[in-house]
Amino acid sequence: MRRIIENYFKILGKYGDDDLIAMFDTHEDREVCRSLVAWINDGSHCMPDDLFIQAHGAEVQVYRKVFKKIFQLTNHEGHYEMMTR
Repeated sequence: MRRIIENYFKILGKYGDDDLIAMFDTHEDREVCRSLVAWINDGSHCMPDDLFIQAHGAEVQVYRKVFKKIFQLTNHEGHYEMMTR
């Protein structure tokens, strides 16, 4: 997810983290998006340590929902559907 958001939206699409977060209508979705962005950026530009964190199934589903909604809100839902077949 990090590479998709970083490359597809931030580098190619010129969207910043705040741009993506601001697209969400509800406070809850904005906070989940903010959390997703923080989670995928955490450790992306440094050496990882030996800490392993496993997300719970419900948490993963919430992140996946918001990840898909990013594509919908940026009018790239067709690309999402094509790539997740």
